[in-house]
Amino acid sequence: MPLVSRGTLLRFNLYYWFAILALGLLGSWQVAARSDKPYNWNYLPMMLASEMVAMLLTAMLVIWSHQRLAQQAFSNGQLMLGVVIVAAVYIPAENAFWILLWDKDVIDARLLISNLDTSVLAFFVWTACYLTVLLYQQQLQRLTQTTQLSQKIQQLELQALSQQLNPHFTFNALNSVCALLEAERYDDAETMSEQLATFLRYSLSKSPDSLVQLADELAAINAYLQLQKTRFGDKLKVNWQIDDTLKHQRIPALLLQPLVENAIKYAVATQIKGATITIGGIRKHDSVHLCVSDDGPGSQLQVDCSGAGVGLDNIRNRLLQHFGDNASLDIGASPQGFAVNICLPWQTA
Repeated sequence: MPLVSRGTLLRFNLYYWFAILALGLLGSWQVAARSDKPYNWNYLPMMLASEMVAMLLTAMLVIWSHQRLAQQAFSNGQLMLGVVIVAAVYIPAENAFWILLWDKDVIDARLLISNLDTSVLAFFVWTACYLTVLLYQQQLQRLTQTTQLSQKIQQLELQALSQQLNPHFTFNALNSVCALLEAERYDDAETMSEQLATFLRYSLSKSPDSLVQLADELAAINAYLQLQKTRFGDKLKVNWQIDDTLKHQRIPALLLQPLVENAIKYAVATQIKGATITIGGIRKHDSVHLCVSDDGPGSQLQVDCSGAGVGLDNIRNRLLQHFGDNASLDIGASPQGFAVNICLPWQTA
């Protein structure tokens, strides 16, 4: 959030000293009324000049503190010291002004600090009000910096996720294309090359914080699965259960692909017989329910799954970033398999 503008702070400073002037006029009018004397309006220009000097002095503090705050070099102690210096200069000067105005000589230096309580009170209230504004502004600054840092970290995580491509997978896919060419299976090699290009184009070109149509995400996943079938053959079985009405649903790019990749890594690759990956999606009222599940070892899996946990945390953070509390991610692990359920609001525009 941007700083309160300097002009706004200066206007508040002006309003404050005009309020002090009004209170001073009201007080002197009450004194005149109690003494049954007519109010002497000749004092108005002098009182106005006195408050204008105070306003200009504090305006200098406003300009200085606003500049320091923008440079993140502001200190509350420095402001307090500045107010003390201003008050120490202004109060004796104001008293000397009124003494000379009354054609009196300064015969006692103590007269220069007369009315000290009321004069200091005005500066004390000004300092309290101004510090409240500045402290609130500092809190907003820290909150903004924390939010920006969090978003930057999340953006880096999402970029890493969007560009996360197993080098062994790419190497195996290219080797498979070369093998098909050597076997003169040109049509199959061309098909596989197209699938690889489709997947790479999608995974590397989509912005991690963008929303894409579910149909585009599924097309990239299908290309990825076709390439993986070259490696795993019949061990990899896919069951599509996507409602056709969801093809225009908007989801974060690369939301489901990491889940499919985890299913292949921890279910298909760890079992001799392989596994079946089910990709499902239905609409319920104003929400969309997506699920990626497998019939692998699930909770019985003994290998290190920390990478999968990090990926799931990233997905949960992305859902929070895009949809807030309107989206959720639930994990279900059992000896019969592993499932990740995602619920997000219906959104096609």
